[in-house]
Amino acid sequence: MMRRTTKTIGLRAVLTAAVLLLPATTAMAEGGGAKPAEKPVIPPQEVRIIDENGNPVAGPAPATEVEKYCLNIADRAQEKRYSLQQAKLKEIETEVGKQIDELERRRADYKAWLAERRKFLDSASGVVVDIYASMDASSAAGQLAKLDRDAAASVLVKLKARQASSILSEMDTNTAAEIAGRIVQKTAAGTNAPPA
Repeated sequence: MMRRTTKTIGLRAVLTAAVLLLPATTAMAEGGGAKPAEKPVIPPQEVRIIDENGNPVAGPAPATEVEKYCLNIADRAQEKRYSLQQAKLKEIETEVGKQIDELERRRADYKAWLAERRKFLDSASGVVVDIYASMDASSAAGQLAKLDRDAAASVLVKLKARQASSILSEMDTNTAAEIAGRIVQKTAAGTNAPPA
């Protein structure tokens, strides 16, 4: 009973890799740097068939012209498969690189948004918040409506929810909507950039 072993095929692959790497490593050792080496000539590959005891057995001779043709082009076909696989790996590597760049860009956007959010939440000082907290809702609404929208939103965020809602209900609806929109924009997760 004859069979092809994976050890023989694996050994052939290792020897082929060693033959490919030998000129490059020799050139680096001699010249002290990487020099482009000429493409090594790979001898024709052959499949060894061994018996159950591990002894080599002569393979069957090709019987037809088709088998002869297949044996003659086997090395070139294998080389073509390797070059196609290498090209595909380079495409995948390029795609992964693009995705990494996109993730880094998104990470930078998120860090910028987080810094802006932190700055917004910290912008209203405790003293100002205490002043508006002690005012009645209609007076606070009138004064906050005249402030910059970001500043008014920052103060309202620091107030208790009940006080903030009372103040917003006393404001003009357009002004209250703008301030509430700023609060949502600055505190909601997943927003990237401020509106234009």
